[in-house]
Amino acid sequence: DVESRGLGDVYKRQNILSIILIGIGTFLFLSPVFSAYKQQKNADQEIEAFEKEKKISKEKDPLYKEAIQYNQKIYTEGQKNLKDVWSYRTSPIELKDSKSNFGYIRIKKMDVKLPLYLGASLENMRKGAAIMGETSLPLGTKNSNCVIAAHRGYEGIPYFREIERLKVGDRVIIKNPWERLDYRVTKIKVIDPYDMDKILIQKGKDMVTLLTCHPYRGHGRYRYVVYCMRNHGQKIRKQKEDR
Repeated sequence: DVESRGLGDVYKRQNILSIILIGIGTFLFLSPVFSAYKQQKNADQEIEAFEKEKKISKEKDPLYKEAIQYNQKIYTEGQKNLKDVWSYRTSPIELKDSKSNFGYIRIKKMDVKLPLYLGASLENMRKGAAIMGETSLPLGTKNSNCVIAAHRGYEGIPYFREIERLKVGDRVIIKNPWERLDYRVTKIKVIDPYDMDKILIQKGKDMVTLLTCHPYRGHGRYRYVVYCMRNHGQKIRKQKEDR
């Protein structure tokens, strides 16, 4: 009887240990799913709060004037300060009233809708898409190129993971504090991380450029770049992707 009880206790401890290990395994397996769900919920709440904010016409909004002046300044100076990690992590302008984003980006082809943060800092990149410092703010004006960076997936959260779904002609929607802007993909390239000249403003053009690591699951030694032009109903010429 003593021996039977001893064996029973051993089996009981083994069963408890098995349940604990299964629980740990399940948690680790589902953790990225929960992380992605939580991030998307936070993103949706932030976008919803942005949409509910009382809008001021851009003609009367000091923030719009400041944003325009910033865009003009970096264009006139030839984006001379876009030269290293620290330059693109800095915020182009400072938002007031504890605001943390400048609107949002929506890409139906990628099933992505993310708040747009100012400055590609580590913190902002963890939260979603970020407008690189020393590049233009998305205002729908000529002589501008808003470079938007995001991870190729982060802790189970997709972000720009599916960027290779995009093809020439696909739409990219930007909502800034004053209006919605519609862009279309015109060209796709793979570049070296230090090829800053490949993401500069192009004279006379109103652009948005998407930027992320490449290849996916391959240590991201290159950058995948999607160039987009403001959609005014013009026909987009098919171009070869540069890989």
